[in-house]
Amino acid sequence: MTLPEWIACYNQKNPQDTFVRNEMFDLFFRADQGFCEVLFLAHMVIFGQTAGNARFFRDCVEEIARALHVKEGGAICIRREIRAYIRLFGYRVLRMEELPDGLKRYHCIHKERGTWALLSPAFTYDTTGETAYFVTWEI
Repeated sequence: MTLPEWIACYNQKNPQDTFVRNEMFDLFFRADQGFCEVLFLAHMVIFGQTAGNARFFRDCVEEIARALHVKEGGAICIRREIRAYIRLFGYRVLRMEELPDGLKRYHCIHKERGTWALLSPAFTYDTTGETAYFVTWEI
C-alpha cells in the first residue's frame, strides 16, 4: 500500500485520534509493512503514530537504538485491549497494580528476553471512554 493508504487505514481504526504528522519525529515507511513515527532522544526512543506491522518497526528501531546505546523505548498505546498488546509483543504480566482511580498499571516481563515493560494509564477518550496507555520498556 502507499503511505496515504496506510494513513487511511490508521484513521479508520482510530477515528477518535486520526493521523497528524508530527515533524519532530522521523517517519519510517515501507509499503509492505506500514509506517511508524520515531523520535530518538539521548536515553530513550519514542514511538509515535504507527500503522501496519508494529513488531517489525519495533525490531528495526530497537536495532538502531542498541547501536546508539539507547536502552529504553516509549510509546502511547491508543488501541483497545491493552492485555492483547502485552501478549502481542511477547510479554507476560508479572503484577497488576490497582490505581486509586480504578484503572490498572501492568508490570510485565518479556517471555524470551527477560526484559521489563511498564504500562500505565495515560488518558481516557471523552468520546469512547477507552483508556490509552503510556508504555515504557527495556531495549
